[in-house]
Amino acid sequence: MRWTTLPSDEVAFSGLPWIAETFPRLCRLPETPDLPRGVSEQARFASGAHLGFCSDTSQLHLKMAHAESGSGLDLYVDGQFWHTTKITDDDKSDVVCFADLPPVHRDISIYLPLRNELQISACGVDDDAEITPSRPHAGRGTLVLYGSSVAQGIGAGRPGMGYSSILGRSLNMDVVNLGFGGAGKAEEQVVDLVSQTEACSYVLDLGKSYGLQSAEAYLAMLDKLGTVHPGVPIVCVTPIYSSREVRADYEQLSEHTRAVVRDAVETCSTQDGSVVLIEGEVLLSSQDADGLSSDGLHPNELGHTLIAQRLQPVIESALA
Repeated sequence: MRWTTLPSDEVAFSGLPWIAETFPRLCRLPETPDLPRGVSEQARFASGAHLGFCSDTSQLHLKMAHAESGSGLDLYVDGQFWHTTKITDDDKSDVVCFADLPPVHRDISIYLPLRNELQISACGVDDDAEITPSRPHAGRGTLVLYGSSVAQGIGAGRPGMGYSSILGRSLNMDVVNLGFGGAGKAEEQVVDLVSQTEACSYVLDLGKSYGLQSAEAYLAMLDKLGTVHPGVPIVCVTPIYSSREVRADYEQLSEHTRAVVRDAVETCSTQDGSVVLIEGEVLLSSQDADGLSSDGLHPNELGHTLIAQRLQPVIESALA
């Protein structure tokens, strides 16, 4: 077996725009001192990111550091899920993704944990194996998703099953997931970083974490993205259904945020149609309650799948 130090020209991290600055830490944002605490805490998790390359190796090992025991890595081969590799205290320095397979050329993607911090320093393959970059995504560009816990993928049992990851596979696009659990509040310093990521489309799914703020922050976010990236489609998502809305206070919060998003989109809509509204309750409604996890707030894997399936045509239409 031979080891390739990461990142390399052949083996790359997808979904981590600032990897050159943060490596060996696999962070979704650069280390900026004025970031809100909730964002900085969640940004250290590589939610929605994956490690990708092509190889005819019969085995695949990863060298890791600072990985939390119990974290899972989702292995997808040629776009199909194979299995989840669990990290234990005994094998952090040499995690075996697969072994003893026929040496067939494969496109390999390893999705990283949604809420666990880790470092991957090298991958090990057969001595005579060929390694090449992952197949290009047909020049479709990058989708940037900014929001809260639902956008981050929370509730999904596997890292490859957050709706951003599902969209990446179905759209055949790179996706940058900038969802931060409980912290999708459109703060100016966070929006500045979101606007630094080049994208063919932005999806804003701030969920209920936007809270009872006025529309001012949301309008400022749309203005910033529209100014920095004129004409690039922006898809704005209102909060999905939550079974917690049987409580009057939670229903009030949900309806307030939905109204903020609707009004902001109406205010910022332009003749070229670059700002698009999609109701979260179209993506996951009260009729889809089985798509919620046990907390009644976050989607489970069924819920994330439904969101991705229903959001995909909206994104494709916006891109068209």
